[in-house]
This record gives sequence, structure tokens and C-alpha cells, in this order.
Amino acid sequence: MPLLLPPSDDLRPSDLTYTHAYNSIVSRVRRKGGAGSGGVVILAGTDVDGLLGARILCSLFKNDDVPYRLVPVGGYSELETRRDEALASDELHTLILLSLGSLLTLSSYFELPPTCHLHIIDSHRPWNLQNLFAIDIGLDEDGEGESSEGKIWVWGDGDEFSEAMENVKKSWEALEYEPSDSGSSDDDDSEEDESDEEAEEDEEEALEEDEEEDGADEDGDRSPSKRARKRRKAGSTEPKSRSKKQREDDGRPRRLPRTVREAHHERIQRYYSAGTSYGQSVALTIYLLATVLERADNDILWYAILAVTNQYITSRIDRDSYEAFQGIFQDEVVRLNHDPTVNGGVKIPNPDDKSIAKSEELRFMLYRHWNLYESMLHSGYVAGRLGIWKEKGRKKLQGLLAKMGFSLQQCQQTWSHMDMDLKRKLPEKLESIAPEYGLIELSYPSFTRAYGFQLSSLSAADAVEVVSSLLDIAVGVRLEVDREGGKGGGEWFGGTTRWNVNTRESASIAEGKENQDPNRTSDDPALEGTQVEKKKDNWGSTNFWIAYDACDDIALIRRSLPLTMTLHRSIIRAGSALLDKTIIRSLRTFRLAILKEGPDLKLFSHPSTLSRLALWLVDATRDRWTERQSKLNNGGKVKSLPFVVACLNEDKASYMVVGVTGSPEFGDVRKNKFGLAFQNAAEESGSGAKHDMFDTSVVEVAQEDLQQFIESLHLRSG
Repeated sequence: MPLLLPPSDDLRPSDLTYTHAYNSIVSRVRRKGGAGSGGVVILAGTDVDGLLGARILCSLFKNDDVPYRLVPVGGYSELETRRDEALASDELHTLILLSLGSLLTLSSYFELPPTCHLHIIDSHRPWNLQNLFAIDIGLDEDGEGESSEGKIWVWGDGDEFSEAMENVKKSWEALEYEPSDSGSSDDDDSEEDESDEEAEEDEEEALEEDEEEDGADEDGDRSPSKRARKRRKAGSTEPKSRSKKQREDDGRPRRLPRTVREAHHERIQRYYSAGTSYGQSVALTIYLLATVLERADNDILWYAILAVTNQYITSRIDRDSYEAFQGIFQDEVVRLNHDPTVNGGVKIPNPDDKSIAKSEELRFMLYRHWNLYESMLHSGYVAGRLGIWKEKGRKKLQGLLAKMGFSLQQCQQTWSHMDMDLKRKLPEKLESIAPEYGLIELSYPSFTRAYGFQLSSLSAADAVEVVSSLLDIAVGVRLEVDREGGKGGGEWFGGTTRWNVNTRESASIAEGKENQDPNRTSDDPALEGTQVEKKKDNWGSTNFWIAYDACDDIALIRRSLPLTMTLHRSIIRAGSALLDKTIIRSLRTFRLAILKEGPDLKLFSHPSTLSRLALWLVDATRDRWTERQSKLNNGGKVKSLPFVVACLNEDKASYMVVGVTGSPEFGDVRKNKFGLAFQNAAEESGSGAKHDMFDTSVVEVAQEDLQQFIESLHLRSG
């Protein structure tokens, strides 16, 4: 299985990169011929990274006249269906997985035809080691060998070649290619006991040295007995006698000693049990390919920026990683965007201006499209520092604004109607006064994009919030949003209106026009129920296409801003209720919150929106929780802040359960260990649990089994 490296100037000629894989796809399309789109099938995960990665890849395919078919996939059950549909086509020669599949054993899960190639581009970690280190046998360069399996291309991010991963690779290969013990006799074993013990000591010492190199030992010290044994071996000069049988068998592969095999097994287990994390964004991976192909433009650069920004604001990558990617993007922005100014530094108005510019982004939610007070109120960072779910916290926020010289009336006006002088002074005032309230990281480097006369500028964070909201709840949930106008939806006719995205996809599913039987009568309850279930199943796919269109439709983005605001109001309402009513339980190894009632149960039955609520709760309680845990540990260091949130889905009589692992320091990230813990808890408790999401830290549990599941999780995690 070719493991691909990102493009770089210091690679060897023999190293395979993204360019080799892409050229292989294009050449196979040219060679196979045919105008149908069944030859290249893209299966994209229905998350922001998969969506934006698909936008960039499809743009490259269009430029090269490569016909393709893009299929959104929301979970493993849907992946099985889409896989079977794709493999049933005789035209298929290239299958591409975007933002899914890293944990699957691809060679066995996809029974590929001999001439079919599979490409996987995924940011979910850890990888299935079989995908990284297995070898394709019987295949030539184009994968036209006699093997029953096609060629699998793994698009890595470079971390797969780190020293720690090299040690994992050694252990995996030692176990995978260990010779079988068939044909060996007891006599042979007894004759080789002495040599096995010597080999065992050598292997153990090599493993110990590897573990010291990759930081596997937390304390960094080896046991006294091991150090003494090493000194004895280093100082021993006595020649060892070898039996005739040992001399004859020097060239024969031998099984590993039991303790060495267990040490290799333990290293592999540590790799998988360390927790889930995220690597290089799928969209950034494909953008790096576009730069080498000299196809980069502002559109696909913007998509890559949005993907990395989404990883940062959802706590998937830490501040250091984000700033490293930020440096790459700054160079690209300068390269692709000229400065449209004249003497005096005045920007020339241009209705076709689609330029990207760097900026300092405040950690206030949609503040350019909301009002300053509401945007600060709905910021997770501000919530955690001020405790805005209490009246005292809101008074603190009002006091901060007053101390800066901003009247509450001004701050509750829409940002575009706010006094220009106050907007110019805002960053300076925040820098000087906000630290008194504990707000010391109120900004981070980001980018904005102009949209001519339609919209003066749209920040990357705001665009991500809107696209993510459309991806989750564009259709499928009945919501009330504010009408456009003055405060509260209009000064004269205020109030709210039912949300309607007003796109072709939403209209089609709302009216039941998809796959409708013309002979169906309106009074047929069985068919009516089937149609309703089909509409529910189509919601995820419909939302994907709506968000896909929104990426280059600024009018749809603007119409969807009220939806995003409503979502964050719901998060604040649900989170504040949980904190104010002390519903959150502090267990031994994690905190637990269960939503059983309220107006937003339907909204939070979606795993992505429930994850947002969990992240908001971590932000809101970070400082107080860290201080409390430190006292319980007698002043010891707090490593992580695990949080489990469950929401009742009344329609399915089940709970959607999400686990997140927060960091004591804002901007830092911890690996999420709930994926394996959820699986173990479900198995040991016998709960009716469904692991269908590509994010392993999400599980659906039957309503009557939740208590047993939580009890088992409490005992197992730690």
C-alpha cells in the first residue's frame, strides 16, 4: 500500500507524493475511456472537512475533464450501502474516501476488483496500521497484477514517518510477519531454550531503547534489574558455546520469545488506546496538491483556510499547529492576492472583489453580523471567564463594556449600525481593559474575504459557523429564527419566523418529490409513513448539498446567518440550564450531563450539535474545574478534563452520547479516549449501543440501557 508524503523540496526521487497519486487517477481515466461518471467515485464524510475537501478535489477534476460521482456518507451503515453500489458498477476503476475510513481495514472491507484503486484522505487518527504498513503483492505500477485486491493509496501528512511511528512499525511488522510454529517439536524447543533467552534479552533491550526514544515511558527511568542486566551483558566477555542444532538453524526464521512478543503487542495496544485525534486537514492535503499542480486560486485557498479554521475552533488542533498552518496560508494569500490600493492607502471599491486578507479575529460569535453584546454573550471563551450563565456573570459583562466606554444601547445595536468610532477603538480598549476580567486571549490570527458589493467582508470563523450549521440542521429540525430587521426581528412587527433555507434541495425533500410514486394515494398511511422515514434518511444528504452550494453562494450564507445565531442561542440556553440547575454530575473520572427535557431536545439529538454543546460546557467550566481537580490531586497537575453529554431522542427512544476531552489550558488539545471506552462499556454492560459514526467518541444507546452504560463507563475509564 503506497504511503504518500506531502510535496516537499527535500524528498528523495523514490518517495511517492500526492502528485503521483493524482497523476495515477488522471492517467487511468484517460486509459479507461468512456464519458460516464461511474469510473471515479468519491465517498465524502458529511463533516466540514470532508465537504471542503470534496469542493477542492472536484474543482481539480473539472479542470482536468475527469468525470466523477460525489456521494456523501454519514456513517458506517450508509458506507456499506454506498460501497456495494459503487463496487457493483463495471465502470469503477478509482474509489476515493474523503474524511472517513482511517480505522477500517481497507483491504478486507473493500473487496476491490483487480483493476480498481482506492485512495484514502482522512484526518482522523489513529490510522489502522494495516493500511499504513501492509504491502501490495502481485501488483505492477498501475495495479494491473494478478492479485484479487486493487492498489490502496494512503495520503499521509508526514507524521507517519516520525520516530515514534517507526517504532510502532517495527512492532507491527514483527508480529505480522512472525513465522508460524507449525512443525516445531518439543525437543527443538528444549534445545533452543538458552538461545531464546539470549535473544529475548537482546530484543527486550532494543524495545526499551525504542520506548525511551519515542517517549513511551512517562518517567523515563528503567527498572534497576534491567539496568543491572544491561551492565552484566556489557561487561561480559565470556564466549558462549553454541550447539550443532543452533548452528544449523541460524538461517531459519524463528518465532519471537513470548515476552518480546508481548512487548510488541503492548506497544501496538498503546498506539490504539492513546485516544483519537486529528491530523492534517483533508482540504489542506488536497490544496497542497493543487499548489504543486499550479491550480491554486482564491476559491480553493479559501476552502483550505475554512477547513483548518474549523479544526481550530472545534478544538481538534492546538494553537501551535494552527499557527504553523497559518504561516503557510499567509504566504499563499500574498501570492494570490494583490493589494488594490492607490496613494494614501485607500482601497479601491470593486464589485468583483473576491480577495482574501489576513486579520486578527476576535473570539466573539458572528460579531460582524450580530451585535457586540450578543456575540460576547455567546462566546464560549467569554462564558468561561465571566460565568455568563449566572446573573452575576452578565453583570460582569455589562461592567466590562461600561468600563471601555461602550453604552449598552450601542452594544445592542447591529454591528453595521454601531458607531464607527467605537468599532475602531474596540481592539485597543479590549487589550487594555479585558485582562482585568481574565480575558487575555481574545484574538487570534485569521483571514477575511471580500465579496464585492454583496458583503464587505466575511471572516473565516463566521463562514465556518454558517457552513457547519447548514451541514447539521439546514433541514430536518423545525426552528424559529429572528426576522431580518431591528432588534428582536423588527422594531414594528418583531418576533420570529420558521426557518426555511429556500433551496432546490430543501424544497424537493420538504414537498416529498424525491422518488415519489405517482400511483400513491394521499390516504395510504403505510406509504405515507414510508415516505416520512425516507425523508428523514435523506436529511443528512440534503444538508450536505445545501452546505456544498453555500461554499460559493454568498447570498445563501447571508440568509443562513439567523440559523447560526439560533443554534448558538440554543447552546447557551441548554448549557446555562445544565449549569444553573446543577444537573452536571462529577464522577470519578469524568463529568456527566444528561438532557432529558427542554425545547431543544430535537436539535441536540444530532451528534455534531451535541458536540458543540459539550465543547461549550468544557470552555465554561474549564477554570473552575481545573482548580477543583488540582485541589483533589493535592496540588498535582491536571492532565485533561473529560466530559460526557447525553441527549434523549424521544422519536427513537434512545440517547445520543458524546464524549469530549478538554484541556486545562485554553488553546491546548488532548487526545479523546472515549472511543475505546464507549466500546468497552457497551460490551461489558450488554447495552443496546450503536457505533455508526466515523467519530468514535459518539455512540447511540437505548433509553433503558443508559444507566448500565454509564456505570460501566465510570468503572472502566480512568
